[in-house]
Amino acid sequence: MSNHQRADKKNLFARAILPACISAALFSAATVQVHAQEEKKKLDLPELEEVVVTGTRREGVAPTETLSPIDVLSGDLVGNQAAFDLTDSLSKLSPSLNTQRFPIADGTAFIRPVTLRNLAPDQTLVLVNGTRRHRSALVNLQLAPLGDVNQGSQAVDFGAIPAAAIKRVEVLRDGASAQYGSDAIAGVVNVILNDADEGISISTQYGEYSEDDDGERFSLSANAGFKLGEEGFLNITLERSTSDITSRGVQHFRADVVDDFVPSSQIPYDGLGQRWGDPDVETNKFFVNAAIPLNENVELYGNASYMDGESEGGFFYRHPVLNPAAGLVAHDSLQVDANEDFIPDDAPLSLVNDILADGLNPADYLVADAGSPSGYVLQNPIASQFPGGYGPLLGADISDYAVVLGARGDLDNGLSWDVTVRYAENEVEYSLENTINPSLGINSPTSFAPGDLTQEESSFNADFVKTFDDSPVNLAFGFEWRNETYSIGAGDQASVQQGPTYAQFGVGSNGFQGFDPAAAGEWESDSYAAYIDVETDITDRFSAAIALRFEEYEEFDSTVDWKLSGRYEFTDQFAMRATANTGFRAPTPGQVNTLNGTTSADSTGKLIPNFTYPVHHPIAQALGAEELSSEESESYTIGLVYQPLDNLSITLDYYHIEIDDRIALQADAVEASDVPALINQGIAPADAALLVDSLAGYFVNGFDSEVEGIDLAVTADFIVGEGILTTDLRYNHNEQEVSGVKSGAINGDRIYDLENYVPEDRAILTFTYAQDIFDSYVRVNYYGDWGATGGIFGNGDASDAVDYDSATTVDLEASLTFDDKYTVAIGGDNVFDEYPDDEGNVVAGLIGARYSLTSPFGFNGAFWYVRASANF
Repeated sequence: MSNHQRADKKNLFARAILPACISAALFSAATVQVHAQEEKKKLDLPELEEVVVTGTRREGVAPTETLSPIDVLSGDLVGNQAAFDLTDSLSKLSPSLNTQRFPIADGTAFIRPVTLRNLAPDQTLVLVNGTRRHRSALVNLQLAPLGDVNQGSQAVDFGAIPAAAIKRVEVLRDGASAQYGSDAIAGVVNVILNDADEGISISTQYGEYSEDDDGERFSLSANAGFKLGEEGFLNITLERSTSDITSRGVQHFRADVVDDFVPSSQIPYDGLGQRWGDPDVETNKFFVNAAIPLNENVELYGNASYMDGESEGGFFYRHPVLNPAAGLVAHDSLQVDANEDFIPDDAPLSLVNDILADGLNPADYLVADAGSPSGYVLQNPIASQFPGGYGPLLGADISDYAVVLGARGDLDNGLSWDVTVRYAENEVEYSLENTINPSLGINSPTSFAPGDLTQEESSFNADFVKTFDDSPVNLAFGFEWRNETYSIGAGDQASVQQGPTYAQFGVGSNGFQGFDPAAAGEWESDSYAAYIDVETDITDRFSAAIALRFEEYEEFDSTVDWKLSGRYEFTDQFAMRATANTGFRAPTPGQVNTLNGTTSADSTGKLIPNFTYPVHHPIAQALGAEELSSEESESYTIGLVYQPLDNLSITLDYYHIEIDDRIALQADAVEASDVPALINQGIAPADAALLVDSLAGYFVNGFDSEVEGIDLAVTADFIVGEGILTTDLRYNHNEQEVSGVKSGAINGDRIYDLENYVPEDRAILTFTYAQDIFDSYVRVNYYGDWGATGGIFGNGDASDAVDYDSATTVDLEASLTFDDKYTVAIGGDNVFDEYPDDEGNVVAGLIGARYSLTSPFGFNGAFWYVRASANF
């Protein structure tokens, strides 16, 4: 599809579909009023208003009264879905939030990022009960087309939060660094925990995809509330969930060739070669939320969480011939033919002598050949252990826990106070199976422990709110100290070992090299902040707020951020709101110090080593790395709020965000001309030579970007028969433009992907019907067209970019409740089995990718499930 056609489609959406939706919603509003008058004796319509706590420090503020746009998603909405992972369920409810499934993306396949307003995942601040949630230990290092819009980010793992623990989720769609600190550039997601002090609920769910009956998912959760004293509470949530692999690819073109020479049973996945689909995931989660008054004025509170998860996913297929351009050869496959001349490659005499000098057996690494000057030719380390080739299996044991303790109270002079301490840790311990360290020959193990990553966070907060008698002024101020510590644990010896044939085959475990002991370590960063936030009603119709925050980082420049907000009510039903603010995001210790080695494929399908180095690493310094600085932003919003009835609300908001010095992963191909600079940085000449043709990445402040868009939300309730029908329309339009690109920081592919990877248009229309014992919903999800480059499978200049057509999926669920306790529900996601367009990149298609790898709604097809629950 041409750009002109895409533009025509967008204009069509803006001119026709969007006004039609608004008109339909307004027509429904009229119906609300009529039906409400006719049926008010039969049913009482619920009011839409709720009280929010995010983005304001005033009490009793409803979503339509806030100065900034905010979504409120109830715990029932979050929990009653096919996806019991919060990562997926949030994006099903708010079109401003997006996530994807990544079939081959190292740790990102297990800890999937969530983006708000098409910005980086770590440009959204995540809170739990108003307290900052810790990051995961994973720094996203994907290369296009496998999720590079998340590249370089280190964000929160939403999957560690069980849905049963959630009372509601508040999504502040506005910059809030002046109120909350670093990261709140795109907005804030605040997860409010269940605080029920009585009752027990148990729920179990099972489902699978209709294609191949794979991807089975199972969950079992329980939530219980107890009283602590007369007015306190203790709320506990437990959840266990499993999710099996899916496979939606076709046979890898190399596996097709190998299949002619070896049995299919010796080729991974029964001859397929490589799997494109979801990983295998198993998690156990625990959450506790509690509070107890000490007296009339002081309350102790806290929450704690724990998650343990095991995940495993696949990598690219390694066929038994090392040179992908050579194809299979007629001679013994244990002998290497890297020159495509059908003559086994000689083993250098120096290599043979080194092996003998070390007291090793040449037969473990080489093949005897009397025709070779050294008496040996190189042995194929792949074919010797995996005659049909292999696909490495990357596993991750993820543990996550957090503890928050606090005390809050009120003084007689109108001052309320809140003091909080927090400690949290996230650890990712990697495992690697079904692979080899090729430099170790036939002695190589086939399983490795590549090492682990750990993120630790501590913080202390003191927050105060002062109200004044006979005055609408609400004065808030406070202080914060935070510490982040990032550590890398070394891999086992075999995962990093430099075997005798390292010069020919590389070093370490193939697919995901272990973390070298020299790269292991611990790094930390401290920050200090103080803020003031004033909100008041200037007149009966006009409310305004101003916030200022000073923040000091040990490793980066201090920053002062501000936010101005205002709201004017023209009538009791119609208001306008606007905000302007600055923001920032400081690089994390993980981004500054991360080191990673993995494997990717180039435009021919050839596998090449791909390394990411800290900016202070000698290799990064040799290639031009510089110290990182903070990302900075300026943004503003302007919106309309219309609430003609208690049971109808319409909000429309425009936003514009400018970000300077965004952090990017610069990936350079190491060339022979770089060897002298590498040697000057202390890299041994032999090691420097080995780096030639590998990809060397490091973080840079690489580019600026502007994001602008529109958010529309229309919600209405009306009576149908003996029940209540709720209609909810949410629409987001988002455009991003990249500018100010630092030379070499990002290429044309990355620019194109940042501007086109996420659909510019998303809409969610939900109909929910409740009548006595029957509940149901139908949700229509619209994903506008999007585009993506070949990335690692292309040439870097976006000339191979592919446009993908828009798609619409439908989800539905129906449930019956018996005896006011027991509920049975059946439902489906994507019930019409919608798939994205076929993958448009030729190389990706050759190696087995069938559907678009960048699909915003995945490529697994229809998913059906049944859920049973009991409430006591």
